[in-house]
Amino acid sequence: MSLDVLFLGGLVFLAEVLVLTIGTVRTMVTVLGESRAAFYLGCFEMTLWVFGTSAVMLKVGDEPILGVCYAVGFACGNVVGIMAEKKLALGNVVVRLISANGGDEIARAVRRAGFMITTVAGEGCHGAVSVQFVVCKRKDMKLVLSEARGVDPDLFYTFETAGGASEVPSPTAGRMDRFLRPIRRLVPQF
Repeated sequence: MSLDVLFLGGLVFLAEVLVLTIGTVRTMVTVLGESRAAFYLGCFEMTLWVFGTSAVMLKVGDEPILGVCYAVGFACGNVVGIMAEKKLALGNVVVRLISANGGDEIARAVRRAGFMITTVAGEGCHGAVSVQFVVCKRKDMKLVLSEARGVDPDLFYTFETAGGASEVPSPTAGRMDRFLRPIRRLVPQF
């Protein structure tokens, strides 16, 4: 096996990892309804895929290692794509906080952290509870839960994806916002 084949195998591996990572992110922005971002990511993904696949198909008969590089790149790309999706944490969520004690304190703590919260009185199986709703960026959910659990460690919570939401403020926004502004034009939930 020559150095050229190893180099090509490495390129095929990297291209396939990138293709699958982009594909995962493209799927997420498609689910979020961001057609422009899905279009650009899809074009980039398929361009890489066509060149990576054609390099393998032209030479895999002579150099079977290229097929192995392609397969391992595909498998690794799935894992990297999942990790990238978790790190990006695109979209918004509705977090429901249910507490038998400390509802007002939870609301104050969450508001102090910079989030908007709506509180409703409810009835649980053991009596009165407060039910609070927070719409936040998915990446901010851990902060919301941390603030609420700081008041009531025994609270119960659920969350779900918030499909359509008006402006969702993020208190964690900072210097990165200026850098991410062009990306947010394509993917507003980012």
